[in-house]
Amino acid sequence: MRGESAAALIFMTLIFVVGGAVIWSLVLNYRKRELQHKERLAALEKGMPLPPLTDVQAVWSPRSYLLKGMMWLYAGIALAVFLGGIAMSTGRAPTVEERVSRARNLRYLGATEDEIKQVESDTSPQGKMPETVALLGLVPIGVGLAYLIYYRVESKHALSPRE
Repeated sequence: MRGESAAALIFMTLIFVVGGAVIWSLVLNYRKRELQHKERLAALEKGMPLPPLTDVQAVWSPRSYLLKGMMWLYAGIALAVFLGGIAMSTGRAPTVEERVSRARNLRYLGATEDEIKQVESDTSPQGKMPETVALLGLVPIGVGLAYLIYYRVESKHALSPRE
């Protein structure tokens, strides 16, 4: 039971950290856009030319997709390894008391002596998180690969002569 609560605590902490990072990133991006907006309004009021939006152009360059793709890909790989590691380490063998209790319950329910002996000698891990949960890492891996494919296609397209 203790291993399950530790895994749940680790998982919840991971969710809060990732959520906090996403929210922090959105807040910083919002503040940056707000400052750019104020700067452009001030330029308009003074009759000056508008300052260029350099970061907007950088967001849409093919090179930025390389960075995004690599970040998503490696984050997905790390997530898959992390969840796989937790899944492999959460199982524990049942204690003697748990095995005896399960055997008593089976005896009360009318199980055969062979079934009861099998439960008493069973030391396979119980309460284990399934290894397939590591497949959740395939989602960010797929997003990362999509960004990398887009980067590759756009890089080749930018190098080819336009008609």
